[in-house]
Amino acid sequence: MTMVTGLLVGYRYFFSLPNIEQSIEDYQNRELLSVKIALDREFVFLKTLNYDYAVWDDSYEFLQTLDSRYISSNFVDDTFKSLKIDGVFIYDMNFNLVYSKTHNYVQVNDFDAPEFNLQTHQKNKSILPLNYITPQNNSLQHSGFLKTQYGPVMFASHMIRKTNNTGEQIGAMVFIRKVRPSFIQKIAGVSQVDLTHSIPADGQFDTHLKKLTGSLQGGKIATQRRRVLLDINNEPLMLIDIKHYHQQLPILLDRDLLLTLIMFLLISLLGLFIINRYFIRPLISGAEALNKMLLRNTLSPLRMSNQFLELQVLIKGFNALFMQISEKNKELERISKIDGLTHLFNRRAFDEIFDQQWSEAKNERSTLTILLVDVDFFKQFNDVYGHQAGDAALQKVANVLNKTALLYQGVAARYGGEEFILLFNRLSDEQGVEVSNLLLNAIIDLHIDHIGSDIQNQLTISIGCVSINANSIIEQNIQPKSVIKTADELLYQAKKEGRNQIRFKSI
Repeated sequence: MTMVTGLLVGYRYFFSLPNIEQSIEDYQNRELLSVKIALDREFVFLKTLNYDYAVWDDSYEFLQTLDSRYISSNFVDDTFKSLKIDGVFIYDMNFNLVYSKTHNYVQVNDFDAPEFNLQTHQKNKSILPLNYITPQNNSLQHSGFLKTQYGPVMFASHMIRKTNNTGEQIGAMVFIRKVRPSFIQKIAGVSQVDLTHSIPADGQFDTHLKKLTGSLQGGKIATQRRRVLLDINNEPLMLIDIKHYHQQLPILLDRDLLLTLIMFLLISLLGLFIINRYFIRPLISGAEALNKMLLRNTLSPLRMSNQFLELQVLIKGFNALFMQISEKNKELERISKIDGLTHLFNRRAFDEIFDQQWSEAKNERSTLTILLVDVDFFKQFNDVYGHQAGDAALQKVANVLNKTALLYQGVAARYGGEEFILLFNRLSDEQGVEVSNLLLNAIIDLHIDHIGSDIQNQLTISIGCVSINANSIIEQNIQPKSVIKTADELLYQAKKEGRNQIRFKSI
């Protein structure tokens, strides 16, 4: 009996416990990774907003002309609240601040942010993407955290470009959002990890603390641990305390092992079989499954069952975490592709759909039709009726466009500001013109008053319509961007020749 006990205890100490600890280590690695993923996801929304404003003809024109009407139309206090941002900064290529506005959208008051004056705070120049543009790296955007006198902020920056993503490098736009306590609560909710945070005082920072990178970084398993979040200047921004799901580490002698020893008195061979069948193999399978997930950098549920307490807790906890993260990721993915005001697809989502349907049109040799729609004299509409009425008008227009798109098995998206874009597959030229005229009349039938219009006293639209067949795509090697450019030129022609009309071209 003594020998059997020694063998079983030794087996647990030298083989089982290391496997259990490895499984817990893999699980804790996943928890840290989920925190890092949730943190990165928060930047998706800010970068999407920043991209939509930076890659826009109006922003590009403002940096060339410094027309104050652009500011008054786009960056009023209500804009900060609706976008959930706390600051906007526009710089030229020499890091000079062309325009800035900081407004706390929660407390509804302005505040100073001297750290974004890059002439007096030159170490912060790295917030702009132009610092990273090299022959080897042509990225036009950048994001991260920055330490300020009002606490940490997250930022997203992008080079200012035309709507079609062309034009010379003339400057950059930065959006910021304060890191509030609700930010950490949201990260904890998405990652399903218990988090608390604190702001380190100047000069009171443990330099041995590890950065938050999504792994244990060689550390041992523990019930809780501390990580530091650094800003872009490698200065300590925030201390994050992470409480792991496992509140008890595995012990040498547990109830299951004692029961096994008692059973071993009755029949040792049966005991050995049970240990091998119901303990060792599931442990190895679980560890291998988690290691494969780490190597593939993907999550999947553990499809295994076991009667041992540690593994039951581990398997159930991991699968519950997987389900919650999957649901959150699906929701975040959906939100990142939907325009918040009109609930249509945003431009980034449309670009993905357009590329996919472009390939399908080439393979199936079908026709694609693009409608680029612009609300006539919308600037004057906002000036006369206010931005809230303008938002309501855009929502009504978007509703009409979406219903029409669905009627013809198409897709509608907000392309920027008061511009919308519709995509149809397998429409004839006559149907393209028919849909365009249907939209013109449908918007007029909304009877939205517009005394600021130069053509009539109600809201109207102008449309540039392009139809392209598969033969043109293949034989003339036409690219998707050139089709949108043609639609934009037709829209410009329709606006130039009086608005409330369409201009059509078949390629």
